[in-house]
Amino acid sequence: MQAVILSAGIGARLSTEKTSLPKGLLEIGGKPLLEYSLEALSQNEIKDVILVVGFQHEKIKNRFGSRYHDLKIEYVFNEKYANSGSMYSFAMAQDLIEDEILLLESDLLYEPKALNILLNAGYKNCILVTALSGSGDEVYICTNQRQEITGLGKKIPEKHKKNAIGELAGLSRFEGNFLDLVFKKSQKDIGDGKFNYHYEECVFETSKSTEPVFAVVADDLVWLEIDTEKDLRKAREQIYPKIRRLSAYKNG
Repeated sequence: MQAVILSAGIGARLSTEKTSLPKGLLEIGGKPLLEYSLEALSQNEIKDVILVVGFQHEKIKNRFGSRYHDLKIEYVFNEKYANSGSMYSFAMAQDLIEDEILLLESDLLYEPKALNILLNAGYKNCILVTALSGSGDEVYICTNQRQEITGLGKKIPEKHKKNAIGELAGLSRFEGNFLDLVFKKSQKDIGDGKFNYHYEECVFETSKSTEPVFAVVADDLVWLEIDTEKDLRKAREQIYPKIRRLSAYKNG
């Protein structure tokens, strides 16, 4: 199994000072954000990582090189990073993907157990879902009784929001045959001029006409997506210390 990490974006909602770096290189607890994901992948015995880079890409390459401990890292450059969305970046990695993958967003801080939950959920196509944060920027997830995702998005109708089981956590698992269909749809979308949209939208639209994608719920997960200055402060002052305490408790 490989991992694909999407790390091409600019991080426009952070300050000018912070956006001199890709979000994945912002330091929390003395380490760049991306390093926590690389450590979590290594702990879960993932050996091959594809990093899709764009903004300030050379800084990421200089920081991590071609190996991180036991991980082999390959890079894909999205030259349209300023005007494209995460699905375009994801599609750039297509030729390097062999079969099953974990898909990670680079601007996340989370407990390493998140990946273990995905890997042991029993589904080959699934998205990790956490309790609604109330951030105002949630990607809502709705499911049926079989945990198949039936609705997804930031702007779903209000009547569906009250039935949402949680929000997208930015960590997913997909297998090769399904990915072939996702990339086929994305190629059509790109051919139609649709560059700036999110991978989860393409995944969901593909699932509606092929096979279901399942929600894996982890309500108690400590995590945060870092989009704004407020998020960055919260990550440093609240989320990181809490993850450290939990880790110390489990290891003690």
